[in-house]
Amino acid sequence: MATKDQLVSYAVPNSAEPGLSSVKTYQDRNLFGYRPYDREEKKYLPFEFKTYKQVGEEVNLLSSGLIHAIKKHTRSDDIEGLKLIEKRNFGVALYSRNRPEWAIAERAAFTQSLYSVALYDTLGVSSTQFILNHSEAVILVCSLEKIPKILESIDTVPKLKVIISMDNFDSINSNITAGDVWKVPSITTRSISVLKKWAASNNVGLYDFNDVMEFGRQHPIPHFPPKLDDIYTLCYTSGTTGNPKGAVSSHRNYGFACLASSANMMENQSLIPVLLSYLPLAHCYGRNVENAILFSGGEIGYFCGDIAAIMDDCRMLQPTHFPGVPRLLNRIYDFITSKTIHAPGLVGKVSRQAVEEKIQNLQEGKGVEHEFWDTVLFNKTKAVVSSRLTTMGSGSAPLEPHVNNFLRIALIVNLTQGYGLTETAAYCIGQTQGTITADDIGAPKPGCEARLRDVPEMEYFVTDKPCPRGELLIRGKNVFVGYFKDEEKTKEALIGDGWFATGDIASFNEDGSVSIIDRKKNIFKLSQGEYVAPEKIENILSKHRLVAQSFVHGYSTKNCVVGVLVPDEEAFVPWARSVLSEKDSGYTKEDVAKMDFKELVQNSAVNKRFLATMENHAKQSKLQGFEVLKAIYLEHVLFDMDTNQLLTPTMKLKRFDAAKYYKSIIDELYQSVAA
Repeated sequence: MATKDQLVSYAVPNSAEPGLSSVKTYQDRNLFGYRPYDREEKKYLPFEFKTYKQVGEEVNLLSSGLIHAIKKHTRSDDIEGLKLIEKRNFGVALYSRNRPEWAIAERAAFTQSLYSVALYDTLGVSSTQFILNHSEAVILVCSLEKIPKILESIDTVPKLKVIISMDNFDSINSNITAGDVWKVPSITTRSISVLKKWAASNNVGLYDFNDVMEFGRQHPIPHFPPKLDDIYTLCYTSGTTGNPKGAVSSHRNYGFACLASSANMMENQSLIPVLLSYLPLAHCYGRNVENAILFSGGEIGYFCGDIAAIMDDCRMLQPTHFPGVPRLLNRIYDFITSKTIHAPGLVGKVSRQAVEEKIQNLQEGKGVEHEFWDTVLFNKTKAVVSSRLTTMGSGSAPLEPHVNNFLRIALIVNLTQGYGLTETAAYCIGQTQGTITADDIGAPKPGCEARLRDVPEMEYFVTDKPCPRGELLIRGKNVFVGYFKDEEKTKEALIGDGWFATGDIASFNEDGSVSIIDRKKNIFKLSQGEYVAPEKIENILSKHRLVAQSFVHGYSTKNCVVGVLVPDEEAFVPWARSVLSEKDSGYTKEDVAKMDFKELVQNSAVNKRFLATMENHAKQSKLQGFEVLKAIYLEHVLFDMDTNQLLTPTMKLKRFDAAKYYKSIIDELYQSVAA
């Protein structure tokens, strides 16, 4: 059993000093930072950091405090509850945006062999209730504004005994606090008193971080280290057709992923790694990257909570590593190209020449640097993100090759694409640094195996030429244990001999790389017997600059597909106005100029031209005839998690819900095709 001054994390078990051994090595180095919010000036201030030593002390205090708090709220005659505490067989739920307290609370839980239960900050009431109940979490650590919502439905989560606020109650009315970063609504000292009484009336203890650390100071408890195969976390996967599944990952899984990722991260690196944490910690990708940074002795600054201001956070922090997703990387691309290759006059001309020469150098294997053009132009474009940036990653969806290569040369960075899943601790397949290809996801990473199996109903076979194709299977120490309390789904996913069936269709390319080309799970058959993979069509549609989101649907009684598309407002409005400004359109320039996004979306002439544009795009993308949309409905409201609730927390379309939501519209689209 570890002593209190040993490691404060068990993210890397079974090493000489399991977990965050960096605490001893890098005691005075910065670890977690955030940007305080000045209410009077109404702006975020520069980052403030805690050192490894300070974080280690807080984790140790919180570790003891968690156990004392749960003991305090477990009756002496509650035999089952006491056994649970003795065996440390329960979860600690975490519910907030990314912030230092999230990471500190998770590591405190690990020191006592407690597993974390990650809740997305954007979850609604019903999903939160489901996860808290399904996971059997008895402690909830959350940001202050979540507490009233939790207490409103506290009777639906009977196992919950303790709620801990990440925002300290005694600093609620101060000018600058960590809690202010998350713009806590108007909660006063009096409100806190009411919340505490409300919680107590339901036999739930309500404390803040300082309270629980004081418990730990007064009642120190030794670490209770987890075993390799103990539960590390329950990470709930996107519920696109129903309730989310709780993927059970062990310390072995995340420990392996961390060690492997940190080794890759530090390859040929001379700078101390610095990360801006903005990818949701409730998702495995964000946590795996943080674990690797911590293990490497790096520092982490947490974004201010506003994704629109993320570039300001970057410029303030100057990260060396930037894990991204295509949606954000596309925005960076659009911003930089608007100031360079799409700029008018001499600036645009010089920028186009510079980009052309650098991309040619890149494709010839000469790297991402160019002494002349970097001095003239690209050191400035790099500073849009960070002048210290050395590596950038992209995951969750394909990144367009032209975007990929442009960002590589414009940011002077090794940009690599990768592939991972909740069930593989976000570690699986990836490109190596220095990769110049842009249309694949790399090769299996060290310690991971990959193979394919036939999917005859979609006509994918491992015997396909020139490249084998089929469902991607993964095996390795990173592969999860199974789905919590769901034996049937576990058997579907873990097919034997350690192999995990991803549900993704892949191609093994001739150079040894892997490409994701389709999705197995979401397919339907049309009346003529053709199988349709809607995600494949949606991915192609979403590559068009006019499309922000799309939903493709079909009935087995029909011979074609139809779709609901949400245009990209910024690109769509000028395009639509140009359509209506053409001769014989019947509109004056004044009429067109007055039309807003919603009016343009609902215009029949615009709709007709949009459909023709999508048909042309589909054909250029080599979709088959039955995959081309025959009718579309343009929607002016984005699919989201709040208004229409058509997206999961990981921004995936809830296909079943979307089909119900748009049923009448889909029926009308088919009627228009028949007519």
